[in-house]
Formats: sequence, structure tokens, C-alpha cells
Amino acid sequence: ISFLNAILHESLSIPIVSLKIEDPHLHKEYEEDKLSILDILATLQDETKVNIEIQLRNTQEIVKRSLYYWSKLYTSQLEQGMPYRSLRKTIAINLLDFKLFPHYDDMHTVGEFWSRQQKEVLLEDLEIHFIEIPKLVRQWREEKINPWENEFARWLLLLPAHEDEHLTHTLED
Repeated sequence: ISFLNAILHESLSIPIVSLKIEDPHLHKEYEEDKLSILDILATLQDETKVNIEIQLRNTQEIVKRSLYYWSKLYTSQLEQGMPYRSLRKTIAINLLDFKLFPHYDDMHTVGEFWSRQQKEVLLEDLEIHFIEIPKLVRQWREEKINPWENEFARWLLLLPAHEDEHLTHTLED
């Protein structure tokens, strides 16, 4: 819960106090549909759906894949005859062990349903996070991020810590 609160503190109106881990299989509606299995699927106390995916290698299709999984999870909430207002916010979090957006310095990129003209979010139901771990490690090495002042960074640095002895010692201190 603390990990999700650190990532989503700007996205949620209230901190997460409870969540339910769900069946990660997005069941096929039709026989010919693609079977989708999420790494972690959770439902928060306000019924927000959260999918967490960990990607170790760049398949060059992660953005489309994430949107596909997000859309399957979003539409799976609605059963026949239910009103569209029953749909709940759905968040996809992609923890990446590669640089997806090499031209961005930020290690955390958030995609939303945005109006170019009005420069505002049109609907808060769509949120997709891309967190590039190599950028975080670089920023930590350059002392641009202090894991003891940034809970988000501290949690994320645990992921690559097993590969970096200096990082492991830093987090143990």
C-alpha cells in the first residue's frame, strides 16, 4: 500500500488505506480474443482499478500494450445493461527496466485523457504511468534524487538494488 501511495499521491484524492488483489486474468469475451494476464491487479477502497506491470526488456510496443491492457480492464467493469457511470477510474503502472522515452529526462511519465485546446484533463478515468528505472538510478548516482527525502524514489530503488552493491548499502543504512 505504501508503494502505491508513493507512486499515486498526485493521482488520488485520498491515500490508499486498503486494497484487494484480484485475479490477474482478463477473461476473453470471445474465443478468438487474446488472453491477457496482468502482473498485479488491485482494487482500491474507492473501486479504482490498478494494474501494475513490470517489463524487463523493451519490446518497442509497451505503450500500445499498456493502453490495450488498460482498455480491457476498463471495459471489463461494465456488464450488459449497466450505465456508463458505473465505470471506475483505471490506472496502469508500468515499471520499466529500460529507457522508453530517451528524449525525456523525467523518469516518471503519466498519460491522461487530455484536451489540447482546453489544456485540461477531460476525464480522470484514464491514467497510464511509465516509470523508467534506469533514469532513476542515473539521477540517484548524479545525486539529483535523495531516496531519504523522496519515498517514491526509495521504493523504486529497491527494484535494481540487487544488481548494485553501492545502492544496496545506501538503502540498508
